[in-house]
Amino acid sequence: MDNLDTGKRYTLAPRLLAESRAEPFDPQLEAPTGAVPPPATRGLAVYTQDPSTPRADAAVAELKIAYEPLAPGPTGRIVAVIDRNESRSETYQPLDLDRLGPGHPSGLKPSTATPLFAQQMTYAVAMSIYERFHQALGRTPDLAIDAALGGGSPDDRAVRLRIHPHAFEEDNAFYDRERGALYFGYFRASNAARGLNQPGGIVFTALSHDVVCHEMTHALLDGMRPNFFLPSNPDVVAFHEGFADLVGLFQRFSYRDLVRRALQRANGELSSSLLTDFARQFGEASGDGRGALRSALLADGGPETEVAAEYLYHPDKEGHALGAVLVAAVFDAFRWVFTAKTQPLRRLIAIRGGEPPTEYYDLLAKEAVRLAGQFLNIVIRAVDYCPPVDLSFGDYLRALLTADHDLVAEDDWGYREALVQGFRRYGIQVGDVPDLSEEALLWQPPERPLPAIRGLAFSELCQRHTPGFPADPTEMKRQGEELGAYVTDPAHAYGFGLAAPRYGNVEWIEPAVVQSIRTLRRIGPDNTVSFDLVAEITQRRRTDLGAWFYGGSTIIIDARGRVRYAISKQVGSRSREEVSRLYLERRDPLHARFFTEDAPPISALLRRLHAPRRGDAVHGPAN
Repeated sequence: MDNLDTGKRYTLAPRLLAESRAEPFDPQLEAPTGAVPPPATRGLAVYTQDPSTPRADAAVAELKIAYEPLAPGPTGRIVAVIDRNESRSETYQPLDLDRLGPGHPSGLKPSTATPLFAQQMTYAVAMSIYERFHQALGRTPDLAIDAALGGGSPDDRAVRLRIHPHAFEEDNAFYDRERGALYFGYFRASNAARGLNQPGGIVFTALSHDVVCHEMTHALLDGMRPNFFLPSNPDVVAFHEGFADLVGLFQRFSYRDLVRRALQRANGELSSSLLTDFARQFGEASGDGRGALRSALLADGGPETEVAAEYLYHPDKEGHALGAVLVAAVFDAFRWVFTAKTQPLRRLIAIRGGEPPTEYYDLLAKEAVRLAGQFLNIVIRAVDYCPPVDLSFGDYLRALLTADHDLVAEDDWGYREALVQGFRRYGIQVGDVPDLSEEALLWQPPERPLPAIRGLAFSELCQRHTPGFPADPTEMKRQGEELGAYVTDPAHAYGFGLAAPRYGNVEWIEPAVVQSIRTLRRIGPDNTVSFDLVAEITQRRRTDLGAWFYGGSTIIIDARGRVRYAISKQVGSRSREEVSRLYLERRDPLHARFFTEDAPPISALLRRLHAPRRGDAVHGPAN
């Protein structure tokens, strides 16, 4: 605060003006003229769940990811795999996929015996999640890491997320923003290990599809909403955990053979543990070996089926357990829509009688894969419709509905109704709405019409490549100043959750911060193309107790520069401040440090959150 310009209403976040960003390889722009075009995709073998999954359950698949030239590691444009084992103080030989030759069309075969396959597995799964975010968001995803961290070598200054597949001997894995890395541990299975796990055998978290998806999602969500790590209410950290599980859950449905096998085992229903369990090997091998760490199916049944009290939303639940409630609510909606869409086929099979033919499960699997892809897009895209701070599950439900409504106005199959029913079934409440009708839950445009931000109309933007790619720092600075001046104008500020800066002995309000401005290009189911800007602006106020309190807005701007939505949290809200204060008084003191320190210990929070808690697994009904 010593260098604060007290005459400024807003500032621009350093990441907005970053010179370097992680961007994917683009063969149309980067392939040499006249050269043979590179392949569109690269196929790499992965475990669809983990090494303990029986081969009969489609344990192995080839994952197709966008092709990019790779250095040893593998090291590409987005991630750099660096296999350094800190527990043993040794660095393993890096995998060079571009030199494997034609005898390895899918890279290395799955194996627990060589560190090289874990390098391939973490690279492939992490990039598959990156590509799903890219597709769902209509832009290149951001990483909340510093270019100074480097990439795959000391001289490499590119922004890359570093992945350490064998980082340490510990039954843990976590994302570390400060070091720009994902860390995967390994451990010996306990004496109570179950399934295909041998007591005392080594379990590698880097070989768990669920764990790699989960940690990569943490990194990408942090790039979208870095203030979602400010634990101002019980839902904030739980959302990070639940959201990461949802991405991994729906990504699993991309393996059609696995989905078909699961549907056969469950007589055409989505209740098989092959689809609903998270981190099965991790749960079976650690602690008391009871089974998977979590399940997406906490309570079977329909929208009106009562849920046991132990599975209902409660703010005092541990972060993973509360996140599991969010997962269950969304998965229930998915189950119900799937049942509705496949009902005609089920009726035909019932009339036919006897054992269903092979084609029946093929058709069910095809629909489940397609529907899961739609739900995954909705789940990811909804983050663009969330407030930038102090997120609640109710806020996320409204974001889910609005994001889907923006792209598909007619909800013929009841996706949005199913989501509302799922949240209601688990006791998740939505504040500041009169009822749970779609009309009440959708975010609304500003109450009074606002003048367009002319400098942010698409006709005024200088695109570097195409919409969806960030502009250069000069253009980002121009856009940031256009937005900052507009939203902090005294005539508009309150509508964006902001207040005039104030500097006193008791209360101190800093200038607002323009955190991000992103250009989107999205294609709807009817092939219509829409363009928007999504911006994030935050502000903090020091309370009379000496703690920081946050507010601000997510702002969605159309192609003409008009504000479509301002999804706000008021920085001056005394009621929200009191709720947050009471919550922090009941939590680990580590949470309170996020509101007293300028550089809060994000990595410490995640490492502690992901540390093993014996007996804390969240199980659903037996399958």
